[in-house]
Amino acid sequence: MIAADEGFEILDRATCLELLATAQVGRLAWATVDGHVHIRPVNYTLVGADIIVRTAMGSILAAAIAELPVTFEADELEPALETGWSVVVIGIAEDLGSTTEAARLRESVHPWARGSRPNVVRIRASEVTGRRLHPRSGPIVVVRLEPDADDQSLPDASQPPEPLEQGVQGD
Repeated sequence: MIAADEGFEILDRATCLELLATAQVGRLAWATVDGHVHIRPVNYTLVGADIIVRTAMGSILAAAIAELPVTFEADELEPALETGWSVVVIGIAEDLGSTTEAARLRESVHPWARGSRPNVVRIRASEVTGRRLHPRSGPIVVVRLEPDADDQSLPDASQPPEPLEQGVQGD
């Protein structure tokens, strides 16, 4: 469904889940009992309609242990075309503990952050909504930039890159 004169499409649940399956990073948000809102970037994977994240000990795990309501958002934007999509999932965070399910799901998420992230949190989706912003009407201009022949600061793309020296030099 295209919203009248707004240029965006309201996405159905199935399309939202398809889009979520294409991304690796989203934002997880929740409010604590004192009213503070926390928002964290997380790597995730989608299993059915559930969002799976890995985390260390900390605020995300605390929210899951408390089974707080959370909001998860992932998107993909193309600034040059002024287009993209955004999907929001509302649900309850749940710590999977040391179950066999947690062990199986742990391997499905590859955290970018360094350090151990042994805890597995599942967000069971109770509501999934999304929007896709369509490109503006009119021509799309693609500009290809070629390096100046005189510009020595850019590497020559036709030549393989020089290998980096590794190791420590002696005294």
